[in-house]
Amino acid sequence: DALRSVLTGGGRTPAQGALAWLWARSPRTVPIPGFRTVAQAEENAGALAHGPLTEGELAEVEGILGRP
Repeated sequence: DALRSVLTGGGRTPAQGALAWLWARSPRTVPIPGFRTVAQAEENAGALAHGPLTEGELAEVEGILGRP
């Protein structure tokens, strides 16, 4: 799956990739992910270590999704 491949690049989990995508789309957006376990909270917090998607990754995701 091409989308999963881009989002999980750099060692991100799929959840971290989704957060990185939201963050990259607008630096003024602060996603507030839900969680049910401590492990999920830790995974979500780990997205901060990776930062937002790069411009190239964002363009690739937007292309896969069919967005300009």
